[in-house]
Amino acid sequence: MPRLSVVMSVYNSEAHIAECIESVLAQSFRDFEFLIIDDGSTDTSPDLLRQFAARDSRIQIITQENNGLTKALIRGCELARGEYIARQDDDDRSHPERFARQLAFLDAHPEVGFVGCATRYIGPKGESLELVTRDADPVAASRKLRNERQGPPAHGGVMFRRDAYLQAGGYRSQFYCGQDSDLWLRMVEHSQFACIPEESYYFRRHAASVSSRHRDLQRALGAVSHDCRKARADGRSEAPFLNQAQTISDQIQANRATQRCPTHDVLLDYLVGSRLTKAGDASAPSYLWSVITRRPWHWRAWVRLFQSYANALFHRRAEHD
Repeated sequence: MPRLSVVMSVYNSEAHIAECIESVLAQSFRDFEFLIIDDGSTDTSPDLLRQFAARDSRIQIITQENNGLTKALIRGCELARGEYIARQDDDDRSHPERFARQLAFLDAHPEVGFVGCATRYIGPKGESLELVTRDADPVAASRKLRNERQGPPAHGGVMFRRDAYLQAGGYRSQFYCGQDSDLWLRMVEHSQFACIPEESYYFRRHAASVSSRHRDLQRALGAVSHDCRKARADGRSEAPFLNQAQTISDQIQANRATQRCPTHDVLLDYLVGSRLTKAGDASAPSYLWSVITRRPWHWRAWVRLFQSYANALFHRRAEHD
């Protein structure tokens, strides 16, 4: 029996899946099974998964029709045999010491049921954007999760005790996305949350991600998860809110049937371009021009564009001097 089960869902992730899997196989902690649910991929992802499975016996591929991330995770966690479960998303990557660091923290803090990690947000091409973290102190981190909506920096960067997951009732199918917020709010009612301070996970922002494609509806589901928390705290039924979550999830699935996978997202391109401008990265203008081409009236993008060119001119003069 492996000590750790790694659970990941894959859907049409041929662009990033190899880098992602390599980062898991390169972990210094090696006593794990790697459960990968192929959620009905139609690109070359299944072929790539078979190649990795043939190379490493820890990988198990579970194939299903496309049912969405939540149902794939429910299935993966049901099959998990480890004492601990580590999440991993198919377009992100983990630091080689991530599993070892999180396991050491959980072993040292039996009151903690789930632990995140300091997460580096990266752009579509791997550009460094910002470092996001939470409290390492379980009492402070748990309080901020409950009251200030400061959950783990990235869903895929969390490790939790299997017993804590089961005690909370696991992922709930009514939440097509935002399933992590709903789970964390239920888990923190039975155990504590914390976040290790070492940079251990790399969360990729890109136009095709769930958080980009369904941004507003994901936020709506996040609000519903807090309504459910309040209902539980007051001794009221969650049923009306779960029905609301199901309605929103049905809307997302209906939209998916007619949506094409986007190659650009205006808000995301502006966010990436703005972060890169502040960092003095020379690739910032390409994202800002993408925004301006589609929305010439986006004055903030124009401001950032001029700032990026000014930064580049300043650096060239400094190098010349």
